[in-house]
Amino acid sequence: MKQVFIFTLLLLTFSFGLKADEGMWLLNQLNQLGLEEKGLQMEEAEIYSPGEISLANAVVNLGRASAELVSSDGLILTNHHVAFGAVQRASTGGTDYLTNGFLAKTRDEEIPAPGYVARILLEMKDVTADVLKGMDQINDPVKRMRAIERRIKEMEEAVEQEREDYDARIASMFSGKQYILFKYQRFEDVRMVFIPPRAIGNYGGDVDNWMWPRHTGDFSFLRIYMSPDGRGAKYSEDNVPFQPKRWIKIAQEPLKAGDFTFIIGFPGRTNRYSTSFYVDFYQNKYYPLLINEFQDVINMLDEIGKQSKELQIKAVGTTKWLNNSLKNYQGNLEGMQRIKLLQQKKALEEKVQEFISSDENLKRQYGDLLNRFEQEFQKSIRSYDRDFFLSYFRFLAGTIPSVANSIYGVAYERAKPAEEREPSFSEKDVQRSIQRLQYRYMSFAPEIDKALLKRMLLKFKNFPPEQRIQGLDFIFTDYKSIDDFLEHAYASTRLTDVDYARSLFSKSLEELNQMDDPFIRMARALQPEFDKIRKEKEENKALMQELSKQWIEVLMAYEKRPFYPDANGTIRFTYGNVAGYTPRDAVWYKPFTTLTGVMEKETGEWPFIVPEKLKELYAKKDYGQWIDPELKDVPVAFLNECDITGGNSGSPVFNAKGELVGIAFDGNWEALTGDWQFADGIQRAINVYIRYVLFITEKFAGANHILQEMGIK
Repeated sequence: MKQVFIFTLLLLTFSFGLKADEGMWLLNQLNQLGLEEKGLQMEEAEIYSPGEISLANAVVNLGRASAELVSSDGLILTNHHVAFGAVQRASTGGTDYLTNGFLAKTRDEEIPAPGYVARILLEMKDVTADVLKGMDQINDPVKRMRAIERRIKEMEEAVEQEREDYDARIASMFSGKQYILFKYQRFEDVRMVFIPPRAIGNYGGDVDNWMWPRHTGDFSFLRIYMSPDGRGAKYSEDNVPFQPKRWIKIAQEPLKAGDFTFIIGFPGRTNRYSTSFYVDFYQNKYYPLLINEFQDVINMLDEIGKQSKELQIKAVGTTKWLNNSLKNYQGNLEGMQRIKLLQQKKALEEKVQEFISSDENLKRQYGDLLNRFEQEFQKSIRSYDRDFFLSYFRFLAGTIPSVANSIYGVAYERAKPAEEREPSFSEKDVQRSIQRLQYRYMSFAPEIDKALLKRMLLKFKNFPPEQRIQGLDFIFTDYKSIDDFLEHAYASTRLTDVDYARSLFSKSLEELNQMDDPFIRMARALQPEFDKIRKEKEENKALMQELSKQWIEVLMAYEKRPFYPDANGTIRFTYGNVAGYTPRDAVWYKPFTTLTGVMEKETGEWPFIVPEKLKELYAKKDYGQWIDPELKDVPVAFLNECDITGGNSGSPVFNAKGELVGIAFDGNWEALTGDWQFADGIQRAINVYIRYVLFITEKFAGANHILQEMGIK
């Protein structure tokens, strides 16, 4: 308890040294930020107040992305690229919503967004003392880590047992120095309302991704439905639109450069308190490897997609996230080298080491911290190449191999005594996975699956002899070739039937071991390898977490500034003014783009195709009320100084009064290394302007009913 108190005191009392607008702050840290002085024109309690309804309750978690409630009937806004997976899955039977978009003119025409789950924040609570109670009595770091993980799972399940539509997550902050419980209401009935055509929602495609100036109408309207009794529920025709206690008002006044703004959302992951050896590894190993592998898979899937429109739609769900990740990794790698991040981290560590050495107490406690940290880190990456391909087997080896691994992995855990199972294992999670299995099959195509698996098997075959996976030798010895195995495997397996695959989740490990299905046999061969990696990494993970915790303690003592936790998918607050920036010498980027810029970029070829109707609106200057009086044009996107990362996609952008002025959808190329270190002076969020959203919705789509629902006249 004493350590928890001291840690909290450190967070509350540091008050200088932070760069302007830096920080992905927890909602309970707002009172540290001096927001009124910076331009906020509302009470902080209206943004977040424990036990009260506030703006935070109108921000929606969509898995790995964000959204916002904009009407009393559960209407939500998010990005086009966030809704992309639902649109792709719904584009079946010759229907191409990706290209043409989708508009429901009535509630009855709204269709399911397959696989999407919305979560509304109900409660946020510091549970550090409850999680760590008695843990200091466990000396073995692995046993202590497993005990903490098991307690967290028990506490989460206790919350979820209160109601069937509750979700709970206890998130670790500062490498386990603090634990916060986030309680959500879960809704599995999410439907598509208006998705603009791809030529608007993804204008500029991967060419413009992460770049400014940007001219993408990256938005979509969805709706959350609930059961008639007000609970989150799976899709049913009897469900009714969700009735939120708080939704967000649309701003009527135009934005100007210098205006105060803020964003609330669910940023995914940052590594800002990492050491130089992490940076060295990512710069010289991790990013180059992923860039090469992802580009190879993208090229392969693009070629397969040329065979038919159906295969193109099936493949695009994978290539979309691969392309996004690829460009992000390229930007990070280029940025690390440009700003000499590795050298900066080493210089910081030298200064911190001097600080430690200047104090006997610090020296006694932390004197060899960096040396121990580096030694442990090097252990963690000894067999990285092999571990990398085994880890990515679950994602990049095809749908059927991935499902087979899931089936076998569940049976493998169930076969263990309860106390020896992975702390994260949960029958409730297994049942949810079974229920959602159909969504994994929506992107399945034999041609794609075979190509992905063949590529992965060739990687395995070329491992050095000492790293070979012996259990897979049957593929290379019992068949004439990998192609021969693939033809036999996909012809003989029944796992291509989703209902049959579901049935296997009830099988025991012994029953699965007796099966002759080639994919179950392959999963059986891989399971010991996955288990070996887990055991090797477990001790390392426990030690690394403790070392990371100590490193953060030292940084706090040295830097004497407010500290926010690294992003980890939990709800955060960030703020900053509308502002352009200078990316390099003699270049100035304005903070707004306009419809004129959309037309100037048009080439008539993807990804710069402008729909004819949009051209007509531009030619006639039929802008309605959405013209900006200063720009004398329809604004499309804008920049602000907010500190965001992946996961913030779809986050609401508010003006000083807490009104919606935009939707965050990207960061800028020059500051992609912001995941590692805040890029002071050039870090920007790229946001689609709400005026462009409304212009497209009204003038292009004729969806006046959506505007009326949001209270816009």
